[in-house]
Amino acid sequence: MLAAVPAGAQDNPDTVHRGDSPNPAVNVEESAEQEYLDSGEAAEPVAVETHTLLGGFAGYRFLSIDSYGGRAAPYDYLHSSPVGGAFVNSLGKDLKFELEGGYLNKKDYHGDLLFDYSGDYRFHLRTESLFHNLDHEPLAPSFTLGGSSYNAADLDSTGSYGIKVEQDLAAFRLKLHDFPLHLNLRYWRMTKDGSMQQIFADQAFEGATNTIYSKGRPISTHIDEGDIGFDAHLGYVDVIYNFTIRQFGDNNPIPLDQFVARPDRLAGLQEHNEGPDSRFTSQTIKLHTSLAGGLVGAASYSYGRRENLSQLSDIRGAEQAVTTLQNAAGDLTYTPCGWFSLAAKYRHLEISNSTPATVFSAFAVNPQVVVRQPLDSRKDTVTVTLSAHPDKLLTVNGEYKGEFLHRENVSNAQTFSSWDLPENEEKHTGTISILSRPLAGLRLKALYSYSAIVHPAYGTSYADKHEGQFLATYNKTGKWGVTASYRARRENNDSITRDIISSTSPLEFAPYPFPIGRGNSMDNATASFWFSPLQRLTVTGSYGFLRSKTDQTVLFTVASPAAADSSNYTAQAQIYSLTTAYQLTEKLDLALALQQIHSFSDFSPQFLVVNSSADTTGINTISNVKTVESSLSFRANYSVSKNLSCTLDYTYRDYDEKNSSLFNGSVNSIMASLTGKW
Repeated sequence: MLAAVPAGAQDNPDTVHRGDSPNPAVNVEESAEQEYLDSGEAAEPVAVETHTLLGGFAGYRFLSIDSYGGRAAPYDYLHSSPVGGAFVNSLGKDLKFELEGGYLNKKDYHGDLLFDYSGDYRFHLRTESLFHNLDHEPLAPSFTLGGSSYNAADLDSTGSYGIKVEQDLAAFRLKLHDFPLHLNLRYWRMTKDGSMQQIFADQAFEGATNTIYSKGRPISTHIDEGDIGFDAHLGYVDVIYNFTIRQFGDNNPIPLDQFVARPDRLAGLQEHNEGPDSRFTSQTIKLHTSLAGGLVGAASYSYGRRENLSQLSDIRGAEQAVTTLQNAAGDLTYTPCGWFSLAAKYRHLEISNSTPATVFSAFAVNPQVVVRQPLDSRKDTVTVTLSAHPDKLLTVNGEYKGEFLHRENVSNAQTFSSWDLPENEEKHTGTISILSRPLAGLRLKALYSYSAIVHPAYGTSYADKHEGQFLATYNKTGKWGVTASYRARRENNDSITRDIISSTSPLEFAPYPFPIGRGNSMDNATASFWFSPLQRLTVTGSYGFLRSKTDQTVLFTVASPAAADSSNYTAQAQIYSLTTAYQLTEKLDLALALQQIHSFSDFSPQFLVVNSSADTTGINTISNVKTVESSLSFRANYSVSKNLSCTLDYTYRDYDEKNSSLFNGSVNSIMASLTGKW
């Protein structure tokens, strides 16, 4: 009989206790004891051998960069450095120990330690760091519009940016010997350090000086999360409880810059672009029956609270914002036989927001600023899944999913006190998939899904969606194989409207809904082929095609009469790759990989000129992007002896943007290392 695992259950082998399975694993000591009781003689103790494996490598990585390398190698710290790593694994009857780590450079490394003693004590320590290069985007040149000047000021024109992201984890699990209870403790921390480009504006649609600024902003943030909980096996029911607290903090001060006076704002040195500190706490309790039964039930409830801990002094009151989240879930899975199962799931989510009615602004002409109250929402999700496996060559799955969303504080028109969104929204989705193995080595999968939304809320929402997938895989007894897949999606929404503004009073919404229908299509196709022309040679080639296209009416002005025109946006990528692996001799392995990605994006509105305020000429030119990304990698590994080998890795990566050379560049990497294993 198949075992069904509910969604809310913890996926951990230690949560399955004796009696959960009709075929529990045989315990060596218990078997010996039972043999002694049955025969009256002492059984010979069973020796369990401890297996230990250790090794390491050391080398050096040489990097050379031509022009800008941040796009060619976005996740590489572009500096040469020594490299190294080591591991030791020990697997014994009671003690299980794993320790491994690797060092690529001072901003890219990892380490992992896992210790387990008889399943009673287990702890896990892990640290890892990754570096991400960030672009320095140029500002548009200064210009004049409607008699007002707009200036660009890059205060850090030569700055280069990047962020180091580090994660640390410490987890401990305690089992109370034969009592079916586990205590779980976990601490997780993420830090980001580096610098980024900060772009902000001091502008308004009036005659005073208008400036777009760019400057470097130091980054030093941290997220700390702690968990404490337990899980217990209490007869027919397992109970899981968990408490979580997560806190975000920014170690750097809030950016502070000089702003000019505006009709509704005073001049002065003002704070801007704060990433507010926050705190989140939650409590979760889960219940589930035996995971091996024909009928499995599960339920869970969680309560969370998120607090805004803003430190702004120019604007006071934001720190009073609080969000409360409540989640409830229930699962029921019925498996009467090995070829049929039925599952039903229910999810309930409530989001309640509490904000002050007004905030105080030190630089506003009217210091008391009225706050539009946020949305409160309630969402219910029902899912029913049916799976049938009538014979070993055919599997049929069907699913219905219904989502029912209710919003508070909404209206039919956008106002200063409510949001222009539907009060109720429904989404219904039906999916059917078929898996078949009609011939030896051949595997087929087909899927079709249809979704419909009643009262879609946003301009990018769809009213109905069709989606289909097809996958075919064939392997010929280790000689050759082919895989092909195709996925298509079609979305449509003809019910989208936007209110235009009255030409007599720009601040008053006129009851003139303007239709802006939208259609979206997506096509993804992949194909790969591998073959082994020689006993020690394998060649693999693959091709991928990804295309997304959106056709939509675009409003270029919202003053009556509105200026609108049809447009389409297309994003496409083609991926070519070829890899070979060849064992030249018993001691020498060679590998070569080539890849090239051609991609482009194109925004193509029909040209439209309405006076001088809605001239679309040239929009498609400045928004088009066309790139070619190429990479080549080669690896040679030579076994000097049973325990010692040396490796040479070479990688070349190139980024070429056809319409602009600003971020073009290439990176060459050569790494030589010596590896030992015992």
